[in-house]
Amino acid sequence: MEEYLEALREAAEELRSIDFEVPIIFHDDADGLCSAAIASTALERAGIRHELYCVEKLHPAIVKLIHSKNYKLYIYLDIGSGRADLIAKNVEEHDSRAIIVDHHDPRRVESERIIHLNPELYGFSGETDVSGSTATYLFMRELSRLDDAAWMAVVGSAEIPGDLRSLNRVPLEDAVKAGDVEVRRARGRERYLIKFLKKPWNKLSSTLTAMGSVGYYRGGPYLAVEFLKRRAIDEDRAREFEELRRKRFSQAFAILAKKGLKVDGMVQWFHLGDLFKGLGSKTIGTFTSMLSYRRTCSPNRYLIGFMRFEKSLPRIGEIEGEWVKASIRTPKHVADEIRAGELPPASELTVKSAERVGGSGDGHSFAASALIPAGREEEFIEEFNRLIKDFTRS
Repeated sequence: MEEYLEALREAAEELRSIDFEVPIIFHDDADGLCSAAIASTALERAGIRHELYCVEKLHPAIVKLIHSKNYKLYIYLDIGSGRADLIAKNVEEHDSRAIIVDHHDPRRVESERIIHLNPELYGFSGETDVSGSTATYLFMRELSRLDDAAWMAVVGSAEIPGDLRSLNRVPLEDAVKAGDVEVRRARGRERYLIKFLKKPWNKLSSTLTAMGSVGYYRGGPYLAVEFLKRRAIDEDRAREFEELRRKRFSQAFAILAKKGLKVDGMVQWFHLGDLFKGLGSKTIGTFTSMLSYRRTCSPNRYLIGFMRFEKSLPRIGEIEGEWVKASIRTPKHVADEIRAGELPPASELTVKSAERVGGSGDGHSFAASALIPAGREEEFIEEFNRLIKDFTRS
């Protein structure tokens, strides 16, 4: 713990000394949005100029676009650890540096230009102990006073099931002391009420994810960050995104109820093509997660969902090539076998399968995602199955 805290303090000291603008690159779900709002609040209080860039996925073409902007220092929040190798390559080429604050499974890189503040590198679990927004809060509170922003880390941590534990208890305790969060118990578990908004943390998390993902091409992520910093949510705007998500998801569920899932070895999969066009690609992840709990989905096979990925990224630019987003989830029995060491983690399968077909992936043991070249989806599944067979044979 002390080694991790010392690393945070040293990074904050370096950040405090800069006199130039820095970009904040963040993920488009609630955890990423809360991370961005926490960091933006801290940087403003420290007098550090910054610009926001929301990204859905890191891929060589996307990282190249980001680093073509020629900043001296890049800050990645709730994204970046899985492709720390790409970031390291780009900062070397552009003579810059990067700070990565994330909780996803990390790639270890040896580079003096990278400050890698992932708690997983210090013995914590990014799936149970710490969210991206908690990691951001712990870092940024070394830079500025942030007790009034701790509630955002509680909201961002809603993606982690169960009572908040380990590092996630730190912002929770700070938010309770600040009077922003109330802890209640119901049905044997804790519930967290954001008092000034009169909303439970998980409901607010769902609303933010809708704004960031469904509204990705409509300025939703930046609107959400402003709402968080103002400590007020425009309910009418939020409902627009939630209603659009509900309609598209209803269409997708109806299609799959009629057609069913395709089955290939240990994989069950579907492809929505352009059904979610105009929405951010995080929506395929949310949809696949919901589907994993439905009767349509077998609990005994990995679940993979595909959608076309739009080439134009707001504020960032346009990537070359044609791409597909793949979201991987582990239904109950598969997740149990991963915990028991009888099946490989989703992140390992996804990273290796994506690389084999010319793509890029990352994630956690039970949920992962990738960008792969369009037209190579079945090769991706074939490689996915081959890796599972190799694992079970060994």
